[in-house]
Amino acid sequence: MSTPAQTTATTAHIHAALQDTYDPCSQSWQRPMSLIDLGLIRQVTLTPDGHATVRISLTAPFCMALPTIMQAIEHKVGHIEGIHHVTVTLDTTTPWHPGLMTPQGHHLLTTARTQTQHTPPPTPPAHTPPLNSP
Repeated sequence: MSTPAQTTATTAHIHAALQDTYDPCSQSWQRPMSLIDLGLIRQVTLTPDGHATVRISLTAPFCMALPTIMQAIEHKVGHIEGIHHVTVTLDTTTPWHPGLMTPQGHHLLTTARTQTQHTPPPTPPAHTPPLNSP
């Protein structure tokens, strides 16, 4: 009987994949932020046989995007060479707050807010007379 091969994947590989996994709500607000930068990743563990577990928290307790986030994590982490199984668990004890964001996350959000504040409102269209006017 043979023992399973040990994985060559590392938690650093998982963190890199999660850095490229974006929060769907931030994308819908046109301020895409990764799960890492938002501070949603609580813990990443990896067993020698390639079972990754990612524990996450949410920005809101009843986040409607939870299934999408979990599927994205499973997809990204599951495509890392040496990962054979992915489990995503939800941390319901650690409430999210902006202090959990990475410095990069704070920078991205500040930059996006600054750009929004300096973007002039759209110019209303010029008045055109009705088609039936004399």
